[in-house]
This record gives sequence, C-alpha cells and structure tokens, in this order.
Amino acid sequence: MVSTRVPDEGRGSLEEVANTCNMVIWQVDKKGVLTQIVGWQGINNEVDTADLLGRDISVLKDDYPDLYAFMLRAQSGEEFVAHSDFGSDSYQHSFSVLTDEDGRTSGFQCASLNVTEDQRLYNRLAFTEQVIATTGEALAIFSRKHKVLSVNHAFIRITGFSQQHLLKLAKDGASQLGLVVHPDTAFFRRVLLTLKRQDRWTGEVALRRRSGEQFSANVSLSVIRGNGGTLTHYVMFFSDLSHMKRSHEELRYLATHDNLTDLPNRRLLMDRLEQGIQRAKRSNRQLAVFFIDLDNFKMINDTMGHHFGDDLLKEISRRLLTVVRQSDTVARLAGDEFTVIAENISDLIEVRAIAEKILSCFEKPFEINQQELETTASIGVAIYPNDGDDRTSLMKQADKAMYKAKAAGRNGYYSLHDGEGSRVSGRLFYPSELRLALKRNQMSVVYQPLFDLKRRRMVGCECLLRWKHHARGLIKPSDFMIISEEAGITGELGAWTLDEVCRQLRSWHLQGLDVGYVSVNIEISQVEDPDYPELILNTLLQHKLDASCLMFEISERLVLDNLDKVTQFVRTLSQMGIRFCVDGFGSRGKNANYLKDLPVEALKLDQRLLMRVNGTGQHLALIQALTGIGDILDKTVIAVGVERVQQEEALAEIGCHFAQGYLYGKPMNADYFGKAYSQLTANRPPRLN
Repeated sequence: MVSTRVPDEGRGSLEEVANTCNMVIWQVDKKGVLTQIVGWQGINNEVDTADLLGRDISVLKDDYPDLYAFMLRAQSGEEFVAHSDFGSDSYQHSFSVLTDEDGRTSGFQCASLNVTEDQRLYNRLAFTEQVIATTGEALAIFSRKHKVLSVNHAFIRITGFSQQHLLKLAKDGASQLGLVVHPDTAFFRRVLLTLKRQDRWTGEVALRRRSGEQFSANVSLSVIRGNGGTLTHYVMFFSDLSHMKRSHEELRYLATHDNLTDLPNRRLLMDRLEQGIQRAKRSNRQLAVFFIDLDNFKMINDTMGHHFGDDLLKEISRRLLTVVRQSDTVARLAGDEFTVIAENISDLIEVRAIAEKILSCFEKPFEINQQELETTASIGVAIYPNDGDDRTSLMKQADKAMYKAKAAGRNGYYSLHDGEGSRVSGRLFYPSELRLALKRNQMSVVYQPLFDLKRRRMVGCECLLRWKHHARGLIKPSDFMIISEEAGITGELGAWTLDEVCRQLRSWHLQGLDVGYVSVNIEISQVEDPDYPELILNTLLQHKLDASCLMFEISERLVLDNLDKVTQFVRTLSQMGIRFCVDGFGSRGKNANYLKDLPVEALKLDQRLLMRVNGTGQHLALIQALTGIGDILDKTVIAVGVERVQQEEALAEIGCHFAQGYLYGKPMNADYFGKAYSQLTANRPPRLN
C-alpha cells in the first residue's frame, strides 16, 4: 500500500518546492479525509497545517463538491487539468490516484498550482484583444518584411481587405503594407524612411479599399523594436475620414447654397461673380449679370399659401437651369429674386439671347399641386465692364435696371447702358404674335448701302428685316430673331425675306437699276435645313436672277460655334455660285485659322471696333491687323458702323476700302433706296435719312 505520508526526511524539500512554486500538495483517503498537506501556509497562514490533517476535505474550500467530482474523474482513468479557486486565488489542479499493495484505490493526491497572476495576465490580454477587435479604429500588424500578421474587424470593415485577401494580393515579395497604405510606391518609400529615423509617422493619407476606391484616412504608423533595437514589426492605426469629410462638405454646401432650391446663395454668387470678373479682365471679354425678380409672387404667396410659393420657386429654379449654359451660374438671392451670371459674352445679341431664354421659362404655366399658376419676371441686365468693374457696382446696376424693366410694364428685360449708351428694350411680344405678323403682312425689308471708298460708288447693300408691330412700331431683328428660333419659324421668315429680296432685285433690274449684290443674313436653323439650298436656287430661278446677285452673311459667332456644319453648308452652295460673308469678324480676337477652309468672299468687321476710332489708337491698329489678314487670305474686308468722315479717312489710310454705315445711308425702304441710287454713286456720298 502506498504510504499516505511523506517521509520526514523528504518533507522539508517538498515544502521548499511547494513554497517556491506557489503550490499546494495534498492527499486524501477514499473518504475524503486529509492525510497530508504541504504548502498550505501559502494559502492561509492563520491555520496550522497539523490542524487540517484528519479532517474532511471541505475544510480546504467552501464549494468542495467540485473536488470530489475531480477525484472521481481521476479514478476513472481520465487525464485532465482542473481549475478552481482557493479563497481569492485561482488554482490549477492535477489529480492522481493512490493505490495500495493490491492495486486498489486508497486515496488521491493533488498538486494545486497558484495561477492567479497568469489568469490576471490572460484576462488582461483577452480584454485588450476584445478592445482592439471592437474599436472603431482600424489596426494592422505587419512583419519586418511588411507581411500582414494580424488585422482587426475595423480594418476589414473599412478596407474590405482581410488577412487572407492581403496574402493573395502579395506576389513575388510585394509589400502588403504598401498595398493598403498607399498605391503610390514613392510616397510609401518616403514613409518607411521616416519610420526608420523616428519610429512613428502620422498624417492624412488617401488609402485604398479592396474595391479600388480611395478614401481619406488619418494614419499612424509605428515600429516595434526587439532586443538591441532591431526593428521587428510595424503597427498601423487609422480612422476613416470619409464621413467627416462628407459632413464638412455638407456644411460647406449648406453655407453656400439655398436650402429650398439647392441653387447657389448670395454668398456663393458674389464669390463666383468676383472670379468671373477677374477672368473677364484677363481675357478682355464681357460678363453679364441678369437680376430676375418675379412680377406677382407676393400675390401668389398671399392667396395660395407659402407651400405653393415654395413649390413655385423650386420649379422656376429647375426651368432656369434648363435654359442657361452649363458655364453660367443661376443663384437665388432671397425671396423671389434670382440672378444669372453669364461669362464670355461676345455682343449685345448674345445678351439678348440669354435674356429671352430666361423669359421663355415663364411662357408656360407652372403646374403646382395639380393647379396651374402663371407668373412673369422682370430682368435687369448689367454688363462688365460697361456698367461697372466690380461685383458691387454690377449688382447695383442690375438691380436698378430691373426696376426700370418693371416700370416699363414688367415681363421684360432692361439694361441701363451698352457701349455708347444704347438701350436694351424689354420683351416686346410672344411667338404667337410673330406667327401672326407673317400671315398679316406686317414684315418688311429695308436696305443699307455698301460703299467702295476707292471708286466712290455703291457696290451693294444689306437687307434688314423689320416688323411693323401694331403697338410698338418698327421692330429690329435683334429684338425678335431669338423668339423666331424658339417658335421654329426662322425658316419661314428666311424664305419670305429671300423671296421679297429677289422680287425687289428683279423689279430694280427691270427699271434699269443695277444696285450690285444684296447680302442676306442667315441663322443656324437655315444652315441645318437640308432643303434650304434648293429653296435658294428655286427662288433665283423664279425671279430670273443670277446667283451673283446675292451674298449670304453668317455671323462669326455662329461659324465658330458650328464650324463643321457651316463649312459643309458654305462649300455646297459655293459650288452653285452663291457667295458668302462672315459678319462680326474680329469679335473673338484675331485668330482666323478657321477661314483657311471656309470659302467665303468677304469679311465684315465687328461694328464695335469702329466705335472709338477717330484716326488713331489701338482700335485702328486692330482694324489694320484684321484688314491685313483679309488681304493675305484674299478676302474683301468691309468696315461696319462708319458715321464720321474721320473714320472713313482712317480706314482708307490703313487699306480698308469697303464700308457700311450711316455716313452712306441709314437702312431705307425699297422705294426710297431706288430713288436715291444715283446719289449713292456720286463722288461725295450724301448722308441719307
């Protein structure tokens, strides 16, 4: 039978081992009575070991039944390590069976090791791992060779890269750290050099998700060093700044945009206006501000309610965005006030075109909550630099012009100044009126002579369309051609004008009057009409006229905006003997490369170039340069807007020998033009009214 007591000579050494290892060794018989115990003083030094011997095992711990359970498991032959507490400490128990000489169980022996500190360390590690796993900040640990060793859940959630994904992406020793930190390898190398010098790097970086999308992150990269300072690992923490960036962008957007319509507000408008003015200064171009005020919005708001008014404002905003150019700015200032900034304006015609498009937004009723609402707008126009060279003065002038438009009857646009002080009239009519004008024979043609300064004789004339409005009197094309395009009747107007000009030419020929050629203006809709060339030929045949009797004028703006279409159109008709002229030449600078492939015969200078010419100055130099371009390209150059003898003399001196303007005659009707023909060819051309 195995002794239940340790020999006295070995007891001291056993106790020394137990105390050194922070261990308790104890034995019990089959009834659970303690027969031996060593190291108990490490658990409870208030109870003498001798007092424990011969007593039940329950004296060791209150919940002693689990000790019996452990002993039964040991008796069954199971090998295991058990855990339980003695007092406030945790112990790991290793049980073995004691047998007598016959091999029968005589009791049990247990070595109980105090693992309290180990357990506390384990718990701390487990807690740390849990914190790392659940934190919102991404963590990744990389080896010295940049291979991923561990990532947390936040890393996987933010980047989409798991540890397995990174392993698959690494090829031929490629850096997995580089795959995640930054796709720019040069940047990555600079970061690693910094880490070698100072063990830590922080900064905002554009990281890459598994999908390839880049996102902003606040990154902290550190190194871990082992014995001797050798670098062993890299640790990367980062937080996704995307949400914060979006929040900041949303705040910036709210600060610069109207919360009802999503249009730029006054703050952003003024900023864009300032930038637009600076660009206009550098490029020597014009800029226009359109101040829009609704005419009866207060009445709608008061009678229908604010929710109707708000919905109306939102619908007006949508319509405005559909009629302006992509480069223009549409803003809501406050209440029922809107503003449009249009840059790169070429001339007054373009200003009017934009104003007409804005007004066209109000032609159809607005359907709000299944009800139709009608409203109109008054627009004030200010043009840089004529009306001011800073944003404050331009806005004041546009506001002032808007009140002029309201005073003139509303539903129109008005500009205080343009060039030498000419007025921009308000909207005069609607497309339906223009259609009726054609049917009621309210359209007429007037003629203005073209003069040869060398031979002192007329060489032709330009036909200009007029509308004899029942209330407004004679209206010029610049006031109704935009509406004509909108209404889709430019083709009808053009066909009527061509027929009327050819009829008059035939009448003059029968009277023995050779007035040279008549130039006729055409628009983009006619260029795009595949039947227009046939219409021209049929009209010439009908009136028994040669093609040389006509010259068609196309504005430089139209040419440059539709170069391919216009070039094909001009080439087709040139083969039939039709001649062409570019009107407004020089309005977009001295670049004339487009003329090399465009078979036109004449170039009419932009009328604004002659406004300030009095015989000297840079404007005359520009005209001389443009005339030189015409000579090189073998094109006739015609100056437009000649009103003073000094201008004529300056033109003749620089080699520009063809002119048109009030000095030679204002536009006149056919009868008066025929009667004045002999005077127009005299040595000293009279001024005809």
